[in-house]
Amino acid sequence: MKSICLDIGNTRAKYALFQDQKLIKTGHYPKFLIKDIRQLIRTHYITHGIVSTTRHHNSPLRRFLKKELSTFIELSFKTRLPITNAYASPKTLGVDRLAAAVGAYTKKPGKAHLIIDAGSCMTLDVVDDKGCFLGGNITPGMHMRIKAMNDHTDKLPLVPLLFHNELLGQNTKMALQNGAVRGTLFEIEAFIACVRREYSGININLTGGDADFLAKHLKSKILADSNLVFTGLNEILQHNA
Repeated sequence: MKSICLDIGNTRAKYALFQDQKLIKTGHYPKFLIKDIRQLIRTHYITHGIVSTTRHHNSPLRRFLKKELSTFIELSFKTRLPITNAYASPKTLGVDRLAAAVGAYTKKPGKAHLIIDAGSCMTLDVVDDKGCFLGGNITPGMHMRIKAMNDHTDKLPLVPLLFHNELLGQNTKMALQNGAVRGTLFEIEAFIACVRREYSGININLTGGDADFLAKHLKSKILADSNLVFTGLNEILQHNA
């Protein structure tokens, strides 16, 4: 089965192509255009597809995919999953969070998982060893933190993200960078320590656009996988198709 998985996030539109469960190609656009998706589908002979989006619905794209593919799924709280969902308000749960959770659990079933998705916002979610999504937290990502300090003050500048070996910032630029970067790292490490006390042997999964940056500086043992959402989307598609 050849499939296309589309992940439409807050800042980028990403795609992955699979042959059964093997990832064969990934890429991204500022936004998906029908001509781009048509070319991918027809060049690679894609027959199945799934879309996960955190943006407003793209009706023309959805109609095109329904017509073009033999199986098309728009991921929602109603979609059948290979895990169970114990979230109290499933309608409000971001489908990207759900896909990442499926990706983590299906890669290593029978284990509890913490899934840290470091994007525009950072989510920290837990799936137990029975494959039940329990919930999690949402917090500002590094870019959002550094931008917010500039947006909501008169004098603090907008600075690029950079990790410093020094714990204390020696100037305002460095202090802002330490606050955004080290603050994120401290939050992740503290959360990992908490879930490890609650769930013995839990696997720590890190994904998202900032995953590679953060992985270099985390002290905890983690499983970094920038394609975890795609893995989950493909598993959900296979589960339904």
